[in-house]
Amino acid sequence: MNKRVVSTLVLSSLMASILLFEPTSSYALVEKKVLKNERGEIHNLVGDLGSLRGVNPQERALDALSKVKGTYGIKDVAKEFKVKKMPEPKAGVTGKKSLTKSLTHHTRLDRVMNGVPVYGEQLIVHEKNGRLSGVTGKYKPLVVNATKATLSNEAAEQKALEYTGYQGELAVPITSELTYLPQGDQAILTYKVNVCYLGGNTPGDWIIFVSAVDGSIVNAFNSAAEAIGIGTGADLEAKWINTVKKGNEFYLEDRTKMMALQGGTINTYTYSNGTTSQAYVVDTDNVWDDELQRAAVDAHYNASIVYDFYLNELGRNSYDDMGAPIISNVHYSKDYNNAFWSGGIGQMVYGDGDGELMTSLSGALDVVAHEITHAVIQYTADLIYQDQSGALNESWADALGTAIENENWLLGEEIWTPGIEGDALRYMDDPELGDQPGHMDQYVVTHLDNGGVHINSGIPNKAFYHFAEAIGSRVEAGKVWYLALRDYMTPNTDFSGARAATLLACEELYGKGSDAYQSLQTAWTNVGIE
Repeated sequence: MNKRVVSTLVLSSLMASILLFEPTSSYALVEKKVLKNERGEIHNLVGDLGSLRGVNPQERALDALSKVKGTYGIKDVAKEFKVKKMPEPKAGVTGKKSLTKSLTHHTRLDRVMNGVPVYGEQLIVHEKNGRLSGVTGKYKPLVVNATKATLSNEAAEQKALEYTGYQGELAVPITSELTYLPQGDQAILTYKVNVCYLGGNTPGDWIIFVSAVDGSIVNAFNSAAEAIGIGTGADLEAKWINTVKKGNEFYLEDRTKMMALQGGTINTYTYSNGTTSQAYVVDTDNVWDDELQRAAVDAHYNASIVYDFYLNELGRNSYDDMGAPIISNVHYSKDYNNAFWSGGIGQMVYGDGDGELMTSLSGALDVVAHEITHAVIQYTADLIYQDQSGALNESWADALGTAIENENWLLGEEIWTPGIEGDALRYMDDPELGDQPGHMDQYVVTHLDNGGVHINSGIPNKAFYHFAEAIGSRVEAGKVWYLALRDYMTPNTDFSGARAATLLACEELYGKGSDAYQSLQTAWTNVGIE
C-alpha cells in the first residue's frame, strides 16, 4: 500500500451549555446547547428554545432566527435569509419509532446579501409542536467586495468555458447567476457558471465562479471528472425488467413506478462508446440477451431497485422527491473506468471499464445506488463538492449505496481488478485497505481530488460501519444517515456537523436514551470525531 503524507488534525468538541436571552425575544430564559467544530464555528443550536410565532412554518422559521440571531451574530434576519422552496418531506422513514407521527418540521433558509444568494450558506430551523427545537448550519459575518457587477453574464460564461479548455459541443447550454462566494471574511460577487459536456478526453460538469468585477476565476471544481466510480460487470443472471413497446420494438422504459403519476419513468440509453450522442436501447422480441445489451439491462434493473428502496424504506419518490425521471446512460466513451451523476444533464453515466482495472460499471447495484444517491444529495443538503463537505458527499453515497445493496462492506469488489480475487475499490470496515484514512489522526490535507473528497471519505465511512454493526442493520443505519441528510445537513456541513446531524436524526427515530443513540456516539468517537 502506498504511503501518503498526512497532516494530523485534532478534532475537539467545543460544546457549551449556556443560558442565553435574546433581546428580541419576549419569552423566558431557555437553555441552549451550542455545538461548535474544531475551528470554533457554531454548527448547531439544540434544546427547547421557546415558542414560535407565525401562521405558517415559513413565518415561524424567520421568527426562530430572530430569537437566535444574537448567538449567531446575524444583524438583520429579514434581509439576510430567504426560505428555500422545497418539496414537503414525506413521513416515510421508520426506525424503532416512526416519523409518520412526528410533529417536527424542518425549514431551510438560504442566506442572501443585497438580494443575491450566498453560495453554500444555509440554516435549517427545526420546529416541534410549535416550539423551536434547534437550528442547524454555520454563519459568520461577511463583507461584500462589490454590490454591482461590472462584467456581463455572457462575458463570464465565455471566461468559464475558456477555463475548462473544452471546445466541443456542450451537453446543455451554459447557465450563470450572480452569487456571492464566501472567501475568508469576504463575500466575493461572482457569476456561478455551470458548464456541462460529455465529449473530449474526460467529461465535465463544472461549477466555476467568475468574478463579476474583473473576470478572474475565483474558484472552480468539476464533479464529473473527479467522481471515481465503483461497480461490477454483467453477471449473466436473468433479470426481470419493465419495458415499453413502441411500434415493433421494445424500449428500456419503466412506467410501473409511483413516479409515473407525476410523469416520471426509468429510462436507459446508450452512448455506443461515444461521448456526445445518446440513442435508445431497443429490442425486437423483449428478450435482452445480446452481449451489447447487458450494461443497459443492468443499469435499468438496478435503477429500479434503488428507486424502490428510496420509496419503500425512506418514503422518497425519486431523487428529487417529486417523481423525477431516472435516466441512465451506458457505454460511455471507450475503456472508461468511471461512473458519475451529472447534475448538469440530470442523468447517470456509466463506462464499460477497460477490462483490467474495471469492468462494466452499471452492473453493480452499489454503483448505481451510489450515483443516484449523489442526485438525492443534490436535492437535499447539496453538500459542496470540496474538502470535508465533499468527503461527506462521497461518504453518504457510499453508505447509502452499501445499505441498498445490503450484502457486505466492500465497494466495487466484483469489477475492481477483475483478474485479482478478493479486493475492492473501497472498504467501509477497513478504509486503510483502500488507501483511505479511517481516523481523524490520519486526515489527509491536499489540494488534489477537490481537497481529498475520495480520500477522507473513509473516515465517516468507518463511522457508518461502526454504527451499523452496533445496531445490527445497514438498512436501519441508512435511515438515520438519510434523515440527517434530509433535515439536519447544509451545503457546508463538515465532519463535526455530520456527527451532530446524525445524532439529531437518531434521537428523532430512536430516542436520546436509546442503545442506538449511544452506539452512534461511540461510532463517531471511534474515528476521532467529537
